[in-house]
Amino acid sequence: MQGIDGGDAAVQITRAQRNAVAERITQLERSFYGRGPSNVKVSVSQDVPVSLVVLSIDSLTAADSVLSARGHREAVIRHHEALHEVTRADFINAVEDIVGSQVHAYLAQVHPDTGHAVRVFIFAEFGDSRELDSLDSVDDRDD
Repeated sequence: MQGIDGGDAAVQITRAQRNAVAERITQLERSFYGRGPSNVKVSVSQDVPVSLVVLSIDSLTAADSVLSARGHREAVIRHHEALHEVTRADFINAVEDIVGSQVHAYLAQVHPDTGHAVRVFIFAEFGDSRELDSLDSVDDRDD
C-alpha cells in the first residue's frame, strides 16, 4: 500500500492491537514495579509519524508515594527514569511484537504526585533515522 507521497503507507494500529498493548504494558509494569497501574489507556495518532501513547493511571509504588508525599519528588522521578532506562527494550519489544512495526523512538515519564505515567512509541516511515540503532550498537558492546 502506498501513502499520499507515493512511499510506503504509515503503520495502522487496530483497536485489538491497542487492547493488547494495554494488557502487555500492565503485565510488564506488574513484573518490574511489583504492582500494576489501576488503569491503562492507549491512544494512537495516525498522522505521520504514527505515535502510540500509553497512559498508566496510578502507577506509583507505595515507596514512591511516601517519597513524593514527604517532599522527595525528584527521587521519584530519578527512580522511574532509571527503571525506564533499564526496561526500555522490554517495552519496545512488546509493542513491536504486537504492532508488527519497528519503534523508532521511545519516551517515558511519570508524574511524581499523580502517578500518571506516559510512554510514547513513535513509528517513523521506512528510511527515516532510528533512535534505537545507536542503542543496539551499545547493547552489542555489553555482550
